[in-house]
Amino acid sequence: MARPKLLIIGHGRHGKDTVGEMLRDKYGFKFTSSSWFCAEETLWDNWGCAVYDTLQDMYDDRANHRTLWAQMISAYNIPDKTKTASTMVSRGFDMYVGMRMKAELDACRDAGIFDYVVWVDRSEHLPEEPFASMQLKREHADVTIDNNGTLEDLANAVDVFYTDYCVASGAKNTSRNFSGYVRLAGFAPET
Repeated sequence: MARPKLLIIGHGRHGKDTVGEMLRDKYGFKFTSSSWFCAEETLWDNWGCAVYDTLQDMYDDRANHRTLWAQMISAYNIPDKTKTASTMVSRGFDMYVGMRMKAELDACRDAGIFDYVVWVDRSEHLPEEPFASMQLKREHADVTIDNNGTLEDLANAVDVFYTDYCVASGAKNTSRNFSGYVRLAGFAPET
């Protein structure tokens, strides 16, 4: 069975990478942090090597420079707003975790790169990012995974997402109405 291509979005530190790691470790999705991917692909050579001793030091300090990272990744995606996403998919990754710019999401939707856009929400515990570094919102996603509970709750929600969207459909699930979003909180959504 072909795995669907996923775009996992949400505010910084809300659990996007954790969801990606769960899908990788339990279900075999291919994943790397988009922050790491972009660090290697463009940020280190164009900025980081002049400021940090190592690529790892730059990556570890990314939370202190979210707006700059977002701007540099946007610049990397000019003129092709799908460049990061299409490059990751062409290199065999099933997920892009961490897109932040609305124009890039729109271009990827127009190009049909992703089967699902998944929002990871931890808003009951952590603040939203400023618009300068994060233009996407929950309503831009097809599905919301609630990460406001325990790690076990999150794992259950990921399992429900995988079963209801990835297995049930084989790829794009066209049987559901995505006019809004489905909130997964460790239990099957009502249909």
